[in-house]
Amino acid sequence: MKSLKSVITPIATVATTFGCGVAGAESITVEMESVREDSVEHLFQPSLKWIPIGSQLTEGLPEIQSVAGLEIHEPLHARLSFEDSPAEPIVVLGLDNDEQDIAFAVADSTAQPQKLQLTEDFSKLLKSEAPQAELTVPMAGQAPEFKIGLVFSREHNAVLHHNLELRLGEADIGGQRYAIAIVRDPRFCTYTIPADSVGITFYQLMIDLDGDGAFLTQVDSQSGMREVEVFEGTKPFLINGQAYELTHVSATGDQLVIERSDQTVALVVGFEMPNVAVTRLDSSAIDLTALRGKPVVINWWNTFCGPCIREIPELNELVEKYEGRGVEFLAIAHNEMAHLPPFLQKHPFSYDIALGEEDALQIFGYAFPRHVILDSEGKVAYDVLGYNADATDKMDAVIGSLLSEL
Repeated sequence: MKSLKSVITPIATVATTFGCGVAGAESITVEMESVREDSVEHLFQPSLKWIPIGSQLTEGLPEIQSVAGLEIHEPLHARLSFEDSPAEPIVVLGLDNDEQDIAFAVADSTAQPQKLQLTEDFSKLLKSEAPQAELTVPMAGQAPEFKIGLVFSREHNAVLHHNLELRLGEADIGGQRYAIAIVRDPRFCTYTIPADSVGITFYQLMIDLDGDGAFLTQVDSQSGMREVEVFEGTKPFLINGQAYELTHVSATGDQLVIERSDQTVALVVGFEMPNVAVTRLDSSAIDLTALRGKPVVINWWNTFCGPCIREIPELNELVEKYEGRGVEFLAIAHNEMAHLPPFLQKHPFSYDIALGEEDALQIFGYAFPRHVILDSEGKVAYDVLGYNADATDKMDAVIGSLLSEL
């Protein structure tokens, strides 16, 4: 792990204790260091794709307009908000006397505006030219100070913000040393993960499981069937067949605790899939446990999701390929039942179509599409979120592998 060790200084320490509870319970405290994402981009394969969080640009807010000397024309304002902090910085985008972009930020209604240094770099987040800047969000309540990147988009009438920092560390887990990274969900100021998080979150825990000195963030054509090394911070994960979970993360992200877990059911690769009850178009009900004994391919989708619609023809080809070979294809829609028949007339979908209720939303989350493949025992063999041009090729490989094991 030479490339990782070169960016993790020797001050990082690890403490391991054994206590009561689960037999041989292992509790590992890891000291983490703050680094800028752009300084360690080479550690992630492929590079991290930050989830930008946006706020609508609106007409001027009174507390900004009342500050003398701004000399900013045609101003557009956005108030950034975070779910765990009273911090609500206001950012302003406008034009100076030479019709050039100019931006300011103010921490609260009593503070003086801070002029932001705009850059004109190509925006990877929006795939278009857009002025960008960095902003330090001051401490507010229990929330620590932290830096975010801003992207101002007149085209989308929004200002988006994304992480500039992450945390790196190392830990001995199960007798082996691993490099670890954690990324904060940009909807929050702190690294502390909310206990009541619903569905998928954007807190990401990464562990270099194969020790190659980099974190595999997603499966692609070059990585083949290697195990992805990024996990949702709120869910358990497997290391050498043993379940672990992230039980504590400090507000600043400088310390985390990993413990052995006795959890066996979760929407996580290697774990038994939580049971979900769904309703077919003919109003008959079925749950996932009734499909045990064969591979089950699940598509979590929505009729209003453009990428979901775009991939339907390729998914239909996958169904056709495995017809009669004992594979169940189930498309669980997060819709009202009335939306489905007219949609399916226009977009024929060969999957077994069903409607997912609240329990499905709790498990699959709010993002679409999501593809999950279960083995014959009901364990998760594959889980990918979002549209990908070669998604069906990867799914095809997984299905073929599962069938060969029967």
